[in-house]
Amino acid sequence: MEDINQGMLRYRSTPGAVLVDLRDAEDYAAGHIPGAVNMLPETVREEIAAIARKDTPIFLYCYGGMRSYQAEALLQARGYGQVVSIGGFDRYDGETEEA
Repeated sequence: MEDINQGMLRYRSTPGAVLVDLRDAEDYAAGHIPGAVNMLPETVREEIAAIARKDTPIFLYCYGGMRSYQAEALLQARGYGQVVSIGGFDRYDGETEEA
């Protein structure tokens, strides 16, 4: 797991990358990183197939970093080779938007 601000620099410079917010819908609606797709950690394994191929770069974040780290391991076990947890939204310093 890396610092979310460094992770966002990598995300923005990675063509075709997908950004996934693993917080609950209320937290996502209150403020999230622009361009992030909201999924629950419990359903990310099933939902990710609708928006990403197994070779798609996927960047995950949650509130504190633990759920995104766990989701990273789950997706890697499913064959997603370019998935990385970038940590917790609680340490994010950049722009946000409301849903």
